[in-house]
Amino acid sequence: MNRDLESSVWRLAQQRCVGSEFLQLIEDAVSRYKRVPGFDPPGRLHASEIGVPAIEVLHDVLKRHGFSAGPPESYVEIRSRLRAHLSYELQWHLVSNGQATEEMKEDQLGRDLGM
Repeated sequence: MNRDLESSVWRLAQQRCVGSEFLQLIEDAVSRYKRVPGFDPPGRLHASEIGVPAIEVLHDVLKRHGFSAGPPESYVEIRSRLRAHLSYELQWHLVSNGQATEEMKEDQLGRDLGM
């Protein structure tokens, strides 16, 4: 997923989720994540990309699940596969609830078809 689409997915998910629904989405997505063996490069998700509330929620959820997310600042340190998993889970939620943009729907369809 490209960074612009990833950013759009995170921001739209936050806008469309009411109350603690966004927290629950992140909590569920992290709970479903299964790490596979092998090298998984770390990266950073910045508040400028996904929003300050998302950084705060993600940092807290990762800590509760035993992941190291780095210091609670304006970013979260996260492994690439977990990052992709979270973005895909949020995108799937938006698509399945009819709240996704056309770009998100096309990307989801491509992934579902293995393209």
